[in-house]
Amino acid sequence: MSSRLSRILTDNIKQSKESLAHLLFPEICLICEGELSKSTKNICSFCLENLPITHFSENNDQSPVAQLFWGRVKIENVYAWLTYQSETAAQSLLHNIKYKDKPQLAVTLGEKLGEQLSKFDWAKDIDAFIPVPIHPKKRFIRGYNQSEELCKGISSILNIQTDNHFIQRSLHTESQTKKGRFGRWDNIEGAFRKTDVVREYIHIAIVDDVITTGATLEKIVLQIHKKNPDLRISLISLAFAQ
Repeated sequence: MSSRLSRILTDNIKQSKESLAHLLFPEICLICEGELSKSTKNICSFCLENLPITHFSENNDQSPVAQLFWGRVKIENVYAWLTYQSETAAQSLLHNIKYKDKPQLAVTLGEKLGEQLSKFDWAKDIDAFIPVPIHPKKRFIRGYNQSEELCKGISSILNIQTDNHFIQRSLHTESQTKKGRFGRWDNIEGAFRKTDVVREYIHIAIVDDVITTGATLEKIVLQIHKKNPDLRISLISLAFAQ
């Protein structure tokens, strides 16, 4: 049997196995729970097209999410891809990547976020993406940090490194979910610390899954600027809670 014929037979067998697996164990869309085609993963084309996009432009210093940080910390750029509201597709996606053991979904969403960022000139001179850290105890329970998974997807599109050790979580705090702005601020007091490792960065982007009051990101920026006052910092989030 020729090598060409052998490859064809191998490919056909592989495709048959994949088709059978798809028939017996079809993957479903994590939003509408409809069956996914073999060419899609995690989210169907219809739901992807109907996600609540913020439509923030490149010159977004006047956007609602950017206004959160006015007069609080010095930020270069702020961008969020989705609008987060209760009982919406965005809430379902965030719930899945945080609580339903879906790290690959976070990577996929990071890729989509990276495609949006690739349109912006300011994103092209970022030296590194810095995921918002979680405490080792929470990482052990969850198995991963969803912000790191988002960074994997973004990095794969923009070909920019991710630095998982630039900032660390030093305290294990209560959930921020039901806390207001001032409660969130008090809850994370002293929760983060900038590592002493020297990095020759000029412009970094901190990546989070959702921006609500901005308290977490504000604390991180303040900690970084204590040791690196001239470092340019941008903020990127999968979603913004309006």
